[in-house]
Amino acid sequence: MPTIQRLLTASGKTLLPGIMLCLFAISVFAARIEVSSDRNPVNLNESFKLVYESADAVDDDPDFTPLEAQLDILHRGQSSNVSIINGRYSSSKTWTLSVIARKPGKLTLPAIKFGADSSPALQISVQETPVDQQAQTGFYTRIEVDQQQVYAQQQLVITQQILSAQKLASYGMDKLNFNGMDVLIEPLGKVKQYQTQIADQSYHVIEQRYALFPQTSGLLKVQPVLVEARTGNGSGIFFDTFGNSRGKLLRAYSNELSVAVLPLPASINVNPWLPAKEFQLSEQWAQDPPQFIQGEPLTRTLSIKAEGLTAAQLPPLPDMSMDGLKQYPDQPLLNDVANDTGMTGYRVEKVALIPTRAGSMTLPAIEIAWWNTRTQMREIARIPARKVQVQAAAKATVVTTVTPAAAAPTAMAPLASATAPPELTPEIPASTAPTVLPDDLFSNWKWVAILLAVGWLLTLVGWLLVARRKRPAVAVQAQPARTGVEQHLKWFKASCTVKDVAGCRTHLLNWAKAFYPQQKMTSVSDLQPMLDARVAQEIRKLDAVLYGGQTVKIDFQLIVEQIARLHKAGHGAASKAPAELLEPLYR
Repeated sequence: MPTIQRLLTASGKTLLPGIMLCLFAISVFAARIEVSSDRNPVNLNESFKLVYESADAVDDDPDFTPLEAQLDILHRGQSSNVSIINGRYSSSKTWTLSVIARKPGKLTLPAIKFGADSSPALQISVQETPVDQQAQTGFYTRIEVDQQQVYAQQQLVITQQILSAQKLASYGMDKLNFNGMDVLIEPLGKVKQYQTQIADQSYHVIEQRYALFPQTSGLLKVQPVLVEARTGNGSGIFFDTFGNSRGKLLRAYSNELSVAVLPLPASINVNPWLPAKEFQLSEQWAQDPPQFIQGEPLTRTLSIKAEGLTAAQLPPLPDMSMDGLKQYPDQPLLNDVANDTGMTGYRVEKVALIPTRAGSMTLPAIEIAWWNTRTQMREIARIPARKVQVQAAAKATVVTTVTPAAAAPTAMAPLASATAPPELTPEIPASTAPTVLPDDLFSNWKWVAILLAVGWLLTLVGWLLVARRKRPAVAVQAQPARTGVEQHLKWFKASCTVKDVAGCRTHLLNWAKAFYPQQKMTSVSDLQPMLDARVAQEIRKLDAVLYGGQTVKIDFQLIVEQIARLHKAGHGAASKAPAELLEPLYR
């Protein structure tokens, strides 16, 4: 054992110097890499250069990924330099990065790996650039709000601007960040561009506005928004939308904003919650003044216009059911109109009213409570109650209801709502029922009705047998589609006759969808390319009356004549093969 210990001690004395010699050799042969910045400190929105240089051969290409946590790398470059001075050979390699800091403060840039080799860390001081100093550079951005505090679900208009004294080839901006608060946002139109003068300096302004609707109360923080742009070439245009130039890169951060979102006011009776700048409730009748006749339908149009709310926020109108009056509401029409001041929501409801008895009745008042954001007060939008006198139905109408005429309900359909159900058949009041007819006359009528029913049944069976032998199945299937087109045209003409704006628009759109099945008709404006300029203008007035609250004169006769000519000239177009029609350019 002593012999083994002496051998290990002797070997340890010889191995230790060898290990130290290997470590010294590794440190000698490791490449030395130097890192520097072209200036320090730097401004937040200004680019600067990082230079990595080595006079020795590095182990591998550098990995600059660790820098991206604190810097945006705009450009990367690499160069080599070889020199021979007095017979001595030397070479060096340089990596140059153009970068912009993402945040202000003292930044410690981590070491960069070059394979087994590594560069040292570097500390950079980044100063925040004031907004007035950004203005002096000729390029800056800002955000503004129209109010410093709002209620939850109330509209807040925010304006985002880019101002540049130089020609720009392209630009881009980050999305608005609201620090995690639940916010609904709607753009107010497209991006605008215009010129302005600030402190004797001409600026080109790029502006976008948004309508915000905070859903919860609290502090709404709008974080600074990063904007990047590239200067354009020397062409005459101010803004080069094609981006052909590779000019100087500009970058700026906007200011930070805070808006207080208040909870709903305490002890108020506004349900649903409707915070708006202006709220209007109005009604229109197909006839002015309206005439109520027992068993005949009359169309009533109720409209809501709310400035500062979207159509989705508007409530349905309350139920107005009452004895002696049947009501058949149509599907509501919803529309949003955006302008520089915000969103305006419209809700239009059309109701077909059918009195079932003669005499005097009172239509109840309609009231909707809302919160005025200008006066900070609760207000009531109201349509007053209306006392009406219902005229008794004509005797001829009562006699015709006794005969089994299947077409009687259809004859009234054009004057009612677009979706009026078949129950629109007027009811016969008990006071006018034909109970005074003699028993023998009633018995004769009963046998006549039975004979007519049997005759109709035999006729239907015979028609089906003949149609099965002589007509192809395709012809039988095509007939209902054409019948639908004719029916929509009839309802459209009837609505125009009584000057029912909502009914005219609804039936015109239904006719267009059935008459042009190969084309996607989603609005009456899709018909304008097929119409004369005067007729197209009259059709646009329909939306102006329904959604814009305007009082304009509409030439219904001109619209009917144009649509009738289209229907007559294109009769059968709905049954053409799809290959004969061109697809629309824009869907």
